[in-house]
Amino acid sequence: MTMLESCAPRPSASRFPAGRQERASELLHALLNLYLDNVSPHPLPAGSEIRDVYLVGPGLAVVDLNAAFADGHRSGVLVEELTIVSLAQTLSANIPGITQMRILVDGKSRDTLAGHADLSSTYDVASLGQLVSQLQ
Repeated sequence: MTMLESCAPRPSASRFPAGRQERASELLHALLNLYLDNVSPHPLPAGSEIRDVYLVGPGLAVVDLNAAFADGHRSGVLVEELTIVSLAQTLSANIPGITQMRILVDGKSRDTLAGHADLSSTYDVASLGQLVSQLQ
């Protein structure tokens, strides 16, 4: 399985909470567990954590990663963008109304994920979906 294929939607037999906030957090923790698996085609460094997910206003999700996630992430435009797209698409596909996503690291803004993907602004989820379509 290629990195791009690893970001393709996959059904899950998992049951998630009904509340939007709790559901968002559980979804991203489940995704993280897939990426922390030894056989993951899109591995993340040991110690990576999703600290929290905040649903702000009607359509903004703010995802707070820990420093181990960002500092140990593989560097490169494609691999960093795929991580961001995967987080955004997981939220938007499972929580109605999520249209934007912002990423923090240890509760603070950061310029990039691992040197390439811009974390200084808010991502438009629809634009990220178009990026995936163009790459396929």
